[in-house]
Amino acid sequence: MHARFIDRLLSPAIFGLTTILIALILWLMLVAHRRIEIQADVAQQAGFVKTKMESELRERILPLQRLARRWQDQGLTDDQQMESDAGLVTSGYPADQAIEWVAPTLRVLWAAPERGNEANIGVDLGAVPEVRATLEEADHNNSTMVAAGGDLRQSGRGFLVCVPVHSSGKLKGFLVAVFHYQELLSTILQDVAPDYWVAIYDGNKEVYGPAAPPRNGRYVREADIEFQQLTWRALVWPKAGAVAYARSSLPTLVLSSGILLALTLAFAVYMAETAQLNVQKLEAANRELEREIAGREQAEEALRHAQKMEAVGRLAGGVAHDFNNLLMVIRGQAALTQNSVAPSSSLSRELGEIVKAADRASSLTRKLLAFGRKQVLRPRVLDLNALVTQVAEILPSVLGEDIKVNMALEPDLGRVKADSAQLEQVIMNLVFNARDAMPHGGDLTIETANRDLDEAWIRSHPGVQAGPHVTLVVRDTGHGMDDETQSHVFEPFFTTKDTNKGSGLGLATVYGIVHQSGGYITVSSKLGFGTVIQIYLPRVEEPVEVVEAPKPIVQPLQGKERILVVEDDDAVRRMTLEFLKISGYKVIEARSAADAIEWVKSHDEAIDLVLTDVVMPGMKGRELAERLAQLRAGTKVLYMSAHAEDDAISIGILSPGTAFIEKPFGPDQLAAKVRDVLSRTSLSSDDQPLRRGAQT
Repeated sequence: MHARFIDRLLSPAIFGLTTILIALILWLMLVAHRRIEIQADVAQQAGFVKTKMESELRERILPLQRLARRWQDQGLTDDQQMESDAGLVTSGYPADQAIEWVAPTLRVLWAAPERGNEANIGVDLGAVPEVRATLEEADHNNSTMVAAGGDLRQSGRGFLVCVPVHSSGKLKGFLVAVFHYQELLSTILQDVAPDYWVAIYDGNKEVYGPAAPPRNGRYVREADIEFQQLTWRALVWPKAGAVAYARSSLPTLVLSSGILLALTLAFAVYMAETAQLNVQKLEAANRELEREIAGREQAEEALRHAQKMEAVGRLAGGVAHDFNNLLMVIRGQAALTQNSVAPSSSLSRELGEIVKAADRASSLTRKLLAFGRKQVLRPRVLDLNALVTQVAEILPSVLGEDIKVNMALEPDLGRVKADSAQLEQVIMNLVFNARDAMPHGGDLTIETANRDLDEAWIRSHPGVQAGPHVTLVVRDTGHGMDDETQSHVFEPFFTTKDTNKGSGLGLATVYGIVHQSGGYITVSSKLGFGTVIQIYLPRVEEPVEVVEAPKPIVQPLQGKERILVVEDDDAVRRMTLEFLKISGYKVIEARSAADAIEWVKSHDEAIDLVLTDVVMPGMKGRELAERLAQLRAGTKVLYMSAHAEDDAISIGILSPGTAFIEKPFGPDQLAAKVRDVLSRTSLSSDDQPLRRGAQT
């Protein structure tokens, strides 16, 4: 029975609660509608106050403007008549405190009415910065200006209306009207919006207001009143009786219940959204992890490729170094023997072939050294655009008529620091490669541009530094390459051409020169769509270095000077000594840098030149030169080298002006270079050869 009673009450209770809820919703809608109506009425009243005040204010200054225009047209100068006219204007508008006539010197000459304003006559308005600025602007613009409010010279707060009066293009004076805020605004707003309160603000200061605005600004509406140069702010709100109907506690109860329900629903939605967001974060983390794994795999692959190229480069450089020393002996012996036999003999011709073969082998070793980054560079700051333009002049004759050359050089290209001769070789090798890829003709494009490499780019290209770079792009429309060919394209002796058409060292040489110059190189190609090779070189801010052309040597190659030869390879050292003796020089040999230093310390003979290898066991050639400079200041040094090891690259890269000769060399080459170094003019007397014990 108890359960049945509950069952009977359940449906009415649900129905009643539903009805109450609907009633509350309707009540809330009515109250909200009433509030909207009140707010609309207040907004309408605020607009009416704005329109009323702006029109009334314009009417108040209109008599002043007409009076000033009449005086200006009639050229009136009678102060008595002018004061009388001003008095008539003030009598019609009692809100005006006074109308004053101000001379061009900004001093008040008279005031109307005079009674009550005697203290104003003779006052210098220029002493008040704000008023002075307003008067000067009114004169300059020949228009009515209003000075912002403040404490007037009598009592209360107000503002000034300044009307300039000109005659024959000259300023005669100013007609200045003084208005009190309270009196003026009271006369304007006395019959406006009787059921509403109105407050006027000049900035943050209240200039008119019979009542303070309520703290709850629900029904407060604001309107900006524009009057000449001034902007006032009018606040309008209804009086208490107008909003009594809307102030019920029932809407507050309904609102509280709605807020509670909204919070409950919001919490539920929040939990659902949080769960969904966590799922999205997990999916994003998985995608980011997949990208990171892919990026790491790409970086590891690039690193393995770079390590492989580095290992191949070390092997190539080591082989080239030893081979160059062998070529030095082979070529030298052949050249010496050739000089001792009759030129017409068959032996001389055979020896000549040996010399030519040694020269060709030396060219191959130079390419190997370039790939292994073991060659000695002579870097200088240069303009890559100028270098490309210079090389482009000879391309038509090299490429033929069926290949069109396009140039796209950035005008404001940055400068790079590199060996100009090696960069020319890089460009030519890339051009030749592109030509071979377009046997039936096509387009060859050479581009230069500035580019900043960011951290994201270098993460996928190990070995390059982030920052500003200059790019050199060589693009062709040839047959392209597949991925397998691209993975081996920079390896020495790798070629897709016939064995009799290439050595496979062209791109390997480019790779070595670019990396030794601190740059980076990439290749992008697709079968049937051509190849794009991009070179990135670090951008520098130094000015372009101009290298003067070497002066021709006019001195005889023979000499009698004393030369100290420092070379660790016995065969190369003996051959070098023989070359120098043939040219008449006195020679001293040393197998190491330590032997050379010991000889200099223990002998007094002057040393005119030190001919030293760049890389030797123990002390390197540059360090030897520095030690000898401490013992014998001014001793000249000539470096010779087949390559510089990686740990001595900074020693092998020669600064401008450093004397250097590359192995292998012949007796004539060595004699010419030695004579050139010995004949160079010293910078001071300290550069002359000194004996042991001389002070620097």
